[in-house]
Amino acid sequence: MPGWYDWVYSISEAALLVTSLFAVTCLMALAFLAVAVYRGSPRRAQASNMPATFVSAITLPVALIIGLLVNDVWRHYNDAQDGVMREAATVADATRAIAQLPPDAGKQVGALMEQYVKADLVRDWKVYQTRQSPVETYSALNQMEFLVERLQLDWSTNAAAVAALKVLEDDVSDLERLRKTRTHLSVGRIDNPRWFVLAMLLLCCATLLTEVIYGQRRNHAVIAGIFVLSYGALVYMLLTHDRPFSGSTFVSAEPIVEAYDNQIKVLQRR
Repeated sequence: MPGWYDWVYSISEAALLVTSLFAVTCLMALAFLAVAVYRGSPRRAQASNMPATFVSAITLPVALIIGLLVNDVWRHYNDAQDGVMREAATVADATRAIAQLPPDAGKQVGALMEQYVKADLVRDWKVYQTRQSPVETYSALNQMEFLVERLQLDWSTNAAAVAALKVLEDDVSDLERLRKTRTHLSVGRIDNPRWFVLAMLLLCCATLLTEVIYGQRRNHAVIAGIFVLSYGALVYMLLTHDRPFSGSTFVSAEPIVEAYDNQIKVLQRR
């Protein structure tokens, strides 16, 4: 992942929008300078004789490619949201299973589940916010996995405990898989080559638009403004959704914590 990308997720949402608009403005200015090199002064420039169909032939494929990139990032973001909701449901189910265990066993496993929800998740999200490399795979889930295996041997003659431990075993396995998937999704999809291609595509569109309206001050100002606002907003959306657990619009761990707390309250009222 690009090293310069980290600081984007340390600034506010408003600052990120301004930065996105400024980046596209710089591309538009670069396109203007490129056209000015071979067209000369805008005051003496003649109207462009470029066919209108050529503009469509360039901008349409560019829009299609950018649309595919946006779709990939949004799907990535939605996968992260769905994964958190599945993790929340699995934590609630595991908590119900723990309540069915004998008191001593339930206390041990329950402490590990609480550690996972209250400590491990907090640590995971802090790491997501500060760096791009995957977090460590070790967690309370690893201890819970070994503990469940030992308890299955100790309580092999207790039918209710065996049934609860089987459900718990499946839930812990699912949580391990969901956590690994979450860690993978935290890194993001857009790397340096993709950002370079996106910048080149936007520069090509900006250069083409500048060529067509070069010398027309009013039209140039209107087109440049629309280009900066539309594509700047696009870049902003890519940045805010590319790394789903980072930045100002990140996917929160709140659903998992709430599912656990709500289930504990329900069990305590019984």
